[in-house]
This record gives sequence, structure tokens and C-alpha cells, in this order.
Amino acid sequence: MEYCSHSAKYQLEALDSVDRRARRIIGDNSLTQSKLHSLQHRRNVACLSVFYRISIGECAQELHNRVPPSPFYHRTARHREWWHPYVVDIPSTRTKRFLSTFLIRAAKMSNALPATVFPATYNLSTFKARLNRLSLGKRAPTYTSSLLSNGHDCRQTLAYR
Repeated sequence: MEYCSHSAKYQLEALDSVDRRARRIIGDNSLTQSKLHSLQHRRNVACLSVFYRISIGECAQELHNRVPPSPFYHRTARHREWWHPYVVDIPSTRTKRFLSTFLIRAAKMSNALPATVFPATYNLSTFKARLNRLSLGKRAPTYTSSLLSNGHDCRQTLAYR
């Protein structure tokens, strides 16, 4: 079920309700909190991992060319100091249908991540581990895990200890 990151919202809500019901049936909080991650969390990690591969270029060239390159601005602004080297340009959209496509949705989520999630060289397993650590709030007491759970653009620094 977790590989349905491209499904419609109403279908994902139905899957999430099954996930919540299963967690209630299991009833063991230690098992559900430490071992079983929510389907939403798994979908977000899978979505960002695929987008990371596409944006780095570890895929077909045609697919890599679909990702807009990083924007370059001659003038600097304060809000751009939060940007990491992997920021991609998100084209303006006129319809909600295009806004909800995989590349646009994943680009927004990727741009909202802090720079510490991205390894210096391409390493998918390190990226996934850091992304899991970030979204689950491990080793990052100053981080609120609402970034990946609701998709809002909250850019906070991540302080590893």
C-alpha cells in the first residue's frame, strides 16, 4: 500500500483510514511507534527518494530533463539564504491538476527540506536515512516533524547532536 504516492487524495485517505484502524487493532503503542511508520510517512520518503534520484540524474536522461534546474538570481534576498544547492525551480501553474502532479509536488517537498538531509555526493541510502531521521524527529530535538506529515513549507534548521 505504501507505494501509492501518485494516487488521488481520496484514495490515499481510504488507505490511511485502513492504516489507522490496523494500528488501533494492534494496540501495542511501542510496536506501532518504533517499527511501523505510517503510510503517509512511507509515501513521502518514497516520493522524495525517487525525486532525489531524478534530480541528481541517476535515471534516464529524458526524465532528468523534466526537472527544472536550480534558479540563479543575480540579486540576493534573505529568504534565499535558506535554500540548499538542490533547490529546483517550480514553474507557475494555472490548474490544480498540474499542481498535484508528481514532479511539482515532489519539488515543493524537496525544496522545503534543510540542506543537511542531502549528502555531499549521491548516496540514496544516506539520503533516506537522514530523511527518516528528520521526519521522525530522531536526533533533532529542535525540529518539529510537521514538515513531511502535512506538506507545509516550514524551513527550520536541523541541529544534529
